[in-house]
Amino acid sequence: MLKKLLKVGVVMSLVLASTNLFAQDRPDTQRYGAGSHWALGGAISYNQQFKQGGFLDWRSATNAGVSIFGQKKFRHDLDLRFRFAFPSIWNCDFVSDKTNEVMSQRASLTGELLYSLNNGWLGYDPDRRFSWYVFFGGGLMFSFNQHDVFNGIWGVGLDGGTGISYRFTDHSSCFLEYELQVADIPDVFKGNTQGLNGFITLGYFYDWGASATDQAVMAQKSMLSQENFSALNSQVSTLENQVNTSKANEKKLENRIAELENQLREARNAVKPVDNSEADRRLKEAVDKIKADQLNFYAMPFSVQYDVNEWQVSEDQIDKVKAVAQVMKDTDAKFMVVGFADYSGSDAYNQKLSERRANEVKRLLKSYGVPEDKITVEAKGKSAPFGDVKLPVNRRVSFYRSIE
Repeated sequence: MLKKLLKVGVVMSLVLASTNLFAQDRPDTQRYGAGSHWALGGAISYNQQFKQGGFLDWRSATNAGVSIFGQKKFRHDLDLRFRFAFPSIWNCDFVSDKTNEVMSQRASLTGELLYSLNNGWLGYDPDRRFSWYVFFGGGLMFSFNQHDVFNGIWGVGLDGGTGISYRFTDHSSCFLEYELQVADIPDVFKGNTQGLNGFITLGYFYDWGASATDQAVMAQKSMLSQENFSALNSQVSTLENQVNTSKANEKKLENRIAELENQLREARNAVKPVDNSEADRRLKEAVDKIKADQLNFYAMPFSVQYDVNEWQVSEDQIDKVKAVAQVMKDTDAKFMVVGFADYSGSDAYNQKLSERRANEVKRLLKSYGVPEDKITVEAKGKSAPFGDVKLPVNRRVSFYRSIE
């Protein structure tokens, strides 16, 4: 009998460990902070006690008990419960091996770890109301005679079982459990099964819910709903249309450059060898100016903005980087990521600050799947202001389509 109990305990431990590891790998595992989801409840129990030496032989007495407990939810699938039961056995006499006295009642203080099987396997679902769980724990057991409470016997016991719970509202739940309790481990090892009891428990508990901190975290996660993704996809579509317009502008510039180069070759072939160095210089300046204008013609529709002296991308700017990453992955073109700074600080400081801004955005683009060979990083410091260098718009990182 004892070997069977040990085997059942080992199997339950393996199930808890394996399903717990599985849940930790799931991206939809919902975790709660120390101040969230504390619950208080009570329960009534119906129980039977095994006869001496009989694993399947119950005593005939009908017994009842009451308990109160506190419970803490760590994740959507994992809870810790502390329970005080008094008495757990009524009118079920047995003789203690230690004192030879007849004990008729037992109180217990136990702690159990509860693991929800369906929440662990299926993942977090805030609309799910039913939970099927297993639990295992142990604690102190106190057996005594109702006429002589102060001469009772202390022992260490284990308990475990399974149950189902149903959540009526966000705070109120009920549950039904079946539990096996080993009230005195040394006696069970000696073959005394009077310390083995079975319980059917019906209970209710009130959960105070998530703390303000956890509510803020869940609110941030809710922003990543399908509606937000649809809005982001709409922004990406708009950005793709603007990129297509930039491609048309690029083609016009390429044709204009080719036209000027042809005019230069024709001019060289049509005239006698003369010193054309000045004309060449002016024409080269015109071509270089056209190429430089790509910073205006090929700029993406928005830039990442920063506060003074900041270089990391803030939460309200991260969607811009994600949208740009999507466009970069969907086209064969290459892009320049250019950092800028405003007037505050020295030239050397602002040059370094704009480098850090551009390199941080490049790191984020790579983390979203953009190949590194499609990104070129430049830093302008405060040397290329947009309008007045004091404007906040100069604290930015902008994106440009490269012309090769």
